[in-house]
Amino acid sequence: MKNAYLKRVLGEECLNRVQSSRVLMVGAGGLGCELLKDLVLCGYGEIHIVDLDTITLSNLNRQFLFRKTDIDKSKSLTVAKAVEAFNYLGARLVPLHGNIMDTKQFPLEWWQQFDYIYNALDNIEARSYVNSMCLLLKTPFMESGTEGYNGHVSPILPYNSACFDCQTHVPPKTYPVCTIRSTPSLPVHCITWAKEFLFYQLFDEQESSSFTDADAIAKETDNDAEIENLAQEANELAELRAKIKHSDKFFVELVNKIYKVDIERLLSIETLWQTRRPPTPLEWDLEALQRLETAGAFELSDTKVWSVDENLRALYFSSANIQRRLQKEEFISFDKDDDDTMTFVAAASNLRSHVFHIEAKSRFDIKEIAGNIIPAIATTNAFISGFASAIGTRYFQNNASLHILNTSVAPKNAIVSAPIPPPNPHCSSCSARRELLYVSKHDFESLTLQWLVDKLTPLYNEDISIQVGESKLIYDVDFDDYLSVKLSQVPDLKVILVQDDANRLQNLVLYLVIGEETRFPSVDLQAKPVKEDSDDDDKINGDDIELVEGGAADGDSSDVEIVEPVTKKQHIG
Repeated sequence: MKNAYLKRVLGEECLNRVQSSRVLMVGAGGLGCELLKDLVLCGYGEIHIVDLDTITLSNLNRQFLFRKTDIDKSKSLTVAKAVEAFNYLGARLVPLHGNIMDTKQFPLEWWQQFDYIYNALDNIEARSYVNSMCLLLKTPFMESGTEGYNGHVSPILPYNSACFDCQTHVPPKTYPVCTIRSTPSLPVHCITWAKEFLFYQLFDEQESSSFTDADAIAKETDNDAEIENLAQEANELAELRAKIKHSDKFFVELVNKIYKVDIERLLSIETLWQTRRPPTPLEWDLEALQRLETAGAFELSDTKVWSVDENLRALYFSSANIQRRLQKEEFISFDKDDDDTMTFVAAASNLRSHVFHIEAKSRFDIKEIAGNIIPAIATTNAFISGFASAIGTRYFQNNASLHILNTSVAPKNAIVSAPIPPPNPHCSSCSARRELLYVSKHDFESLTLQWLVDKLTPLYNEDISIQVGESKLIYDVDFDDYLSVKLSQVPDLKVILVQDDANRLQNLVLYLVIGEETRFPSVDLQAKPVKEDSDDDDKINGDDIELVEGGAADGDSSDVEIVEPVTKKQHIG
């Protein structure tokens, strides 16, 4: 029997549940490739795979289910075909190419079909969205992620364990426009300038940009000379862009402008350099240009930090190649896997670093930063996906209580497990009560907002406020303009946030579903906890399983018994 080994490991009843289940895997990248392999070999009956990306050359070193011939193909469609070679247990694979946050492609009804969800995502926004859908539908899910040698898995049981939003997640760092364009002090400032400002202004499709937006700049500085200089820089780049296709002096004008003229103008704004080391304009002459023009083909190491001359050569040849391409192409967008665009950005940023006395970086390091690449190691992905799959299958064991741990991996081969923490009482996501509100098509056209207010007010037994969309108020005790308006005519009436004015009971989030009948959910609201003044308000006790340098983390690493998870409900009423 093909599943004899699984039956011995999981038990016959658990295996039957796994085989009859329908699960969703979100993300088909480095972690997703490993995870899908594990899910298929664990015997899941039906696996849906969602990813919005296509395969690039830089994916191939760690996303083992892809080949060079797969470049530019959909990750989700390709990964589903790749695992068929070892789909011995006959899992039904349903690949879908799209953004998991697209409510038209993935409506609420689509989410309701899954018994369990596995996250293999690499961005906070999508992870938080999946978290919110699982909270709404009471669907358990496995959150996992890796970064270099570090990784974690966190089983999440809605309202019985901490959710994804219970902890603070650091968003991608952004930098002030004036720092990027006038006073850089770090390599990342120069890389951002080269990619987001210089390359974009010269070669990419022209749209509005925060780096040239006068209002955004005015909010950052009140230095009139700096504001005027930034505007002049942008205007001169626009003039240079207009010459690209027919100018044989583009490179000379470019280098002279951005590394000499622009820098000399910045130096004239003395207030910028009162507490900073001033930049040094790049000095070069016609002899240097002649050397570049007569130099033949060359190769530069990706991992070596180039000299000033090597950066000039790289900038010269990459800009010449881009010039030739623009004879046929209307515009060229930056792509980390495009040799011309990546080399241009690397050389341009390193030369700017030289001018501002900042450490230069190798092309490899610059590619990681400019391409927003999260360091990934195939072995870490394999470890973490194995933990995610193994722990996830335990949800299907027929126990009144579950023994589930967070697990994580860190440098020096330490694997640490810890009890999954309880919900954070101050979490904006799981501290609110989330329910589905079913309204029939007829009632949606005939009932007014007054009906909804009459239903909600007794739950709080005091004055309430109702918001929709992006915090748009549609009702409170001093604002009743919409009370007589039909539900179908109330703007943005899809996700409804209800709060009591006394802030005594938990918030209620209702998701409106137009169906065959009207059913108001049965709701028992809990009192909000009193928030103490503490620096740790946004933290929770316990951690994901993480790899921790030097050995195990503090705390009990044995299994822990927790209460049975909330039963998944598709209809409430």
